[in-house]
Amino acid sequence: MKKKAPLSVLCIGTDPVNLNLRCSALKDQGWDVVSSGSGHDGVFRFGKQHFDAVVLDLNDDGAEAALIASELKRQIPTTTVVMVIPSSTGLMPGATAQADAVVLKSQERRVLAVQIEKLLRPI
Repeated sequence: MKKKAPLSVLCIGTDPVNLNLRCSALKDQGWDVVSSGSGHDGVFRFGKQHFDAVVLDLNDDGAEAALIASELKRQIPTTTVVMVIPSSTGLMPGATAQADAVVLKSQERRVLAVQIEKLLRPI
């Protein structure tokens, strides 16, 4: 049986604790993970290196995440973007429109890795 190549994931988030936990969890799955503590840095890294997926968690009304997702999709339309959002949040209308999947923070530990895998390697 041929071994699957590791997935490369860019995690963008403004909360360093959650960002580190998320990256560690994805690395434990055997994936190559790069982290970015700001949207600007994340877009810059995305332009310099190939990533199979991008996980966005920006802890706001979704405006910055929407802008970043839109820019990533403008650069590479087939980019897989997963947004992590708080369970109770006042997102601006259309904030998650560019996302291929939305994961609630309260369910992140259970479903984030599975959701990314499902998007990138459908059965």
